[in-house]
Order: sequence, then structure tokens, then C-alpha cells
Amino acid sequence: MIKNNGFRIILFFLVVSCPVWVYGQDKKAVKHNLKSITEYEQKYEKGVAGKALKESEIRYDNEGNIIEEIEYKLGKVSKHTTYVYDEDNNKIRETDLDPSGRKIKVTDYKYKDGLRIEKTVYDANNKVMSRKTYKYETY
Repeated sequence: MIKNNGFRIILFFLVVSCPVWVYGQDKKAVKHNLKSITEYEQKYEKGVAGKALKESEIRYDNEGNIIEEIEYKLGKVSKHTTYVYDEDNNKIRETDLDPSGRKIKVTDYKYKDGLRIEKTVYDANNKVMSRKTYKYETY
């Protein structure tokens, strides 16, 4: 049992703020006014350079939030996800697309007082696949 209130406060802060670190703004994107990052890889075989293939693209909004991620395999789209944020930079929607740009699934997030309270996943036909709710206990 943890008896140190200071430790409890730090632990609570880490648990509550961790989602913000994972889904929040990219400070480097803001610092460098990045609009996007595109990553290429060029493989060499027996000292001969092959064609440089696109591996990924990440696009940011003005706040440094990732608004689109595209992953490639052998130069072709393998995964494509878009994101929407509210005025507090909370991610409120995530849309997974197939390589041709058709919607696969949509995940909506709801927040109260800056804490995520609900996550709902819909299929391509907007039918609910799953819903997760979050309950927070405070001191």
C-alpha cells in the first residue's frame, strides 16, 4: 500500500497525462513550423543503390497535432489514418482508410474536463463495433 501522498499525486499525474503525451501535440512540429514529414528508404544490393521508396508521411495542423499518417510498403499505401481535434487539442476522431481512400472504421472520442470519458468505434457503415467508457477516481 502506498502511504506517501506526494507519490500518489505524481502517480495520478502520470496516469492522467500519459494519453496527452501519446496523442497530443508534437512539439518539434510546432517549433519548426512543420507541415509534413515524408520518409524515404533506399536499399543497396551489392553496392548498387535501388530506387528510393516512400515509407511514410505525417501531416500536422498549425498546433502540431498529427492530422494524417500514411504508411507505405514497397512504395504503395498500406495504412492511412486521419485525425480531427477539438479546440483543446483533444483527438476527437480517428478514421482508418484502405489504400484507395475508402473508410474502414471511425473512432470517436469524448472528453469531460480534459479527460477522455468515451471511445466509440464504428465500422465502414457507421454501425457501432465497440464502446469503451472511462471512470476516474480522484482524491
